[in-house]
Amino acid sequence: MSELCKLTFGYLGLLVLLALTVASSFLDLGGFNVALNLAIAAAKAVLIALLFMHLTGTLPRLAVAATGLWLAILFGLTLIGR
Repeated sequence: MSELCKLTFGYLGLLVLLALTVASSFLDLGGFNVALNLAIAAAKAVLIALLFMHLTGTLPRLAVAATGLWLAILFGLTLIGR
């Protein structure tokens, strides 16, 4: 698959996720709205990281995983302090 084709599908995927975000703003789902919008935002972040930042090798994935683990530890320690 050519690079242009990958980027085109990535762009179209981002547009679909944007449409889902806008559509979810018109729905009253209570507390589920936050979870849905966070899931959509996470999908957008993964798509951008893989396609546009070229984080497909082993070392970048390890760095992203370590950063995510460190962020989870910091959030956990912040919640314990309450």
